[in-house]
Amino acid sequence: MPSLGGIGAIAARGGKIHFALLLLIFVGLVAVPPFRTAGNLLNVLDQSAALGILALGQVFVIAGGLIDLSVGQLVGLVTVIACALMGTHPDWAWPIVLGVIAFAGLVGLVNGELINRLKISPLILTFGMLSVLQGVIFLITDRSIGQVAPSVAFIASGKIAGLPVSLFLVWLLAVAAYILLQRSVFGWHLLSLGHSAEAARRAGIGIPGLVRAAYGLSGLSAGIAGIIVAGRLGTGYPNAGDGMELDAIVAVVLGGTPLKGGRANVLGILSAVLLLGVVNNLLNLLLVPTFTQILIKGLIVIAAILADRPARAARTA
Repeated sequence: MPSLGGIGAIAARGGKIHFALLLLIFVGLVAVPPFRTAGNLLNVLDQSAALGILALGQVFVIAGGLIDLSVGQLVGLVTVIACALMGTHPDWAWPIVLGVIAFAGLVGLVNGELINRLKISPLILTFGMLSVLQGVIFLITDRSIGQVAPSVAFIASGKIAGLPVSLFLVWLLAVAAYILLQRSVFGWHLLSLGHSAEAARRAGIGIPGLVRAAYGLSGLSAGIAGIIVAGRLGTGYPNAGDGMELDAIVAVVLGGTPLKGGRANVLGILSAVLLLGVVNNLLNLLLVPTFTQILIKGLIVIAAILADRPARAARTA
């Protein structure tokens, strides 16, 4: 169970990303008039939903000292399969949704089982799975196919009481992630694994089961994120998940969860996701060219990680 000191350290680290988010929003409100509109702010929340869900799954593997590079292409595969099936069987929309989410969870379990059995680096294995999933996508199609059912599109783009439906879904999953990571034996064991795999093994913790569960949750989150992406796009675009795995990892790390694992900060992850969403929105509103946007976002990520190093060094001293 995390100590009070550990919880305080996590909160202090996460506070930086909350401050950065508030500062960026203030700058946007003052300097970019189109950013101020309620419709634009809701759009930022809506567009950040899929990444938020993906990051909430990625935190389980990273908190355990692992990593999952396959989730971006898994999002793309779920988008393509779901839209292709709903395009021909619109009346089966929700069984299809449940089926593709379960499939994504199974892919995650396969990742975990292969890591357990083959004893190879999660980085290498999940990079290989990324390539496999990308190949499957382009075996199915090299262009947009099918269409999403209206009821599924509502989950991705609809509104309840003026707020995006996807926002409620993100918060529901965030609460579940917090409970699992910070208030359950599973979460304490997973954080122990990330802190020291050898110590966890000596303590008798079932590491193979933890690895499978972490990757299974990561896969499930990719499946749900894929449904959100499908609902927003309205069709099965084969490149829908390109790069999302890196954005999710960045959001987790900026949110206060170190790549070496051992700690997790769910609220910090949500703030980091919003920060990335606001950056994207502001750059688009300012008509910044795409390649310049990539450069700017890369510099922001590097600066944020470097700014955290003195505090991390102080805590480990």
